[in-house]
Amino acid sequence: MTRTTLRQLHYFAEIARSKSFSRAAANLGIAQPALSQNVAALESDLGVQLFERHAKGVTLSPAGERLYERALQILGDVDGLRDHIAGRPAEPSGLVRLCLAGSMSAVIAAPVIREVAKRFPQVELAISDGLSSDIRRQIESGQCHLALMPSASEMFGMASLPLIEEHFMFFGAHAAMRKAPAQIRFADVLRHPLAAPDRAHDLRKLLERAASALELRPDVRYELNSPQMLISVVRSGLAHAVLPAGACLDAVASRAIAGRPIVEPLLSRIQAIVWPGERGLTSAAAAVRDTLADVVTQAVQDGLLLGRLLAQTHKKS
Repeated sequence: MTRTTLRQLHYFAEIARSKSFSRAAANLGIAQPALSQNVAALESDLGVQLFERHAKGVTLSPAGERLYERALQILGDVDGLRDHIAGRPAEPSGLVRLCLAGSMSAVIAAPVIREVAKRFPQVELAISDGLSSDIRRQIESGQCHLALMPSASEMFGMASLPLIEEHFMFFGAHAAMRKAPAQIRFADVLRHPLAAPDRAHDLRKLLERAASALELRPDVRYELNSPQMLISVVRSGLAHAVLPAGACLDAVASRAIAGRPIVEPLLSRIQAIVWPGERGLTSAAAAVRDTLADVVTQAVQDGLLLGRLLAQTHKKS
């Protein structure tokens, strides 16, 4: 029978946040030996090592990572008991893991962090970014609670909230683009050497499908599964790239690269918030989802993301 106590979970969560036994003890107002004894008892009770000790502090072990998420949920539920009994809505609390497609993260990450902290101070937000293929694996395996990513309609068992039809542009080194027209036809894009992700990636599939419709093939010279590497190759003049405008804001602002809208046809994709359909969202995850939708909407209205906002029938919970 388990003997784990709420006090032990509270102590454990504070150490995880502080990444230090001494800082956690100071924050909790207890002696460090007492803190260590409680953690040792918790580890003994659960039969796992929760922390990995380092010279500069501690980090969570894989078992500790799993416990941390559950501990925050339990402690949040306990904190909400008073409001629940009194009939008041509980403040969302706990850990929410959010994955952002790399093309969106540069624009979206900071305002989401700011807005979640302002609206829901009891929610702990952990954000990661990557290519859509990586994010798909994470959301399907349960490693993250929410994702902002393309091609949600192709994923089985997922609920989604479509937000924006994101437009693509043709990018090249700034000097090489000086004589480029104000808009470029997709057939002309395909005459240039390109850098692109591999065929497992959503962007590459879009390129291949659009080229096939014109009975052409893209001249992909470099396969790079990193937005940063793609932009670096474009900046160097080795190749051009087809990317969302939001992925290249800093490089364009520094005049390292330049972009042109693609026409005939216009290339676009739907970015949506995605979560496992069979598992309901916690109040904290639902709060982050709604905040994320607001942030994306504002970014489009401010011109930071290029695309068309989609009509939303979603009602905030």
